[in-house]
Amino acid sequence: MSVITFSREPCSNGTLIAQSVAEKLGYRLATKKLIEEVLLQYGFVDVEEAYDSMPNFWTRFDDRTHQIVIMFDRVIKALAKLGNVVIIGRGAFRVLAPYRDVLNVRIKSPFPYRVATFMSRYNVLDQHDAEVAILEADRIRSAFLEVHYGIKWDSMTNFDLVLDTSKIPPRSAIPIIIKANKAVLSTVCEPRESASSIDVDDILLEATRRVIENN
Repeated sequence: MSVITFSREPCSNGTLIAQSVAEKLGYRLATKKLIEEVLLQYGFVDVEEAYDSMPNFWTRFDDRTHQIVIMFDRVIKALAKLGNVVIIGRGAFRVLAPYRDVLNVRIKSPFPYRVATFMSRYNVLDQHDAEVAILEADRIRSAFLEVHYGIKWDSMTNFDLVLDTSKIPPRSAIPIIIKANKAVLSTVCEPRESASSIDVDDILLEATRRVIENN
């Protein structure tokens, strides 16, 4: 069983790489949409606000947001328990940090490269507008992890593999990640250090399995 998490800077082509890795390995792909579908079964609606809006000092004291983050974590653990999955974003690298058979990948690229990608991808002509959009996305992701997990989003020590797509394009990054995953799978670890040992509620596990199978 294998788990790969992807953290990616906006417009670094991280999502494209994650999708391609999942396809080539025949793994399930766990996106934001999939995780939100599981949460919906538990009555959590409009969860985007908890993740995709800028948190502030009071956010950490907001019970609803706290419960959503807890459920995010539980679904991520359920996905890891099921195995053979690529999980995109949602702080999965932090949630699964204790498990040695999980490969945590970070996809990054310099700010000017990401701005240029944004302008090309979304047909934006004004460079300043693109810069503002990228900076805002960076701030939201960074603040989410700092407020809810107490970690720095841009700390590369959180990851097993860091790739800069301005130097290593997606077509080259994909086989590197697949090879790294193979190396992780060959590593011997104690049962308690494996994602397969994660304790997950049976009902949540089955709900997560159904959502995956229907996507």
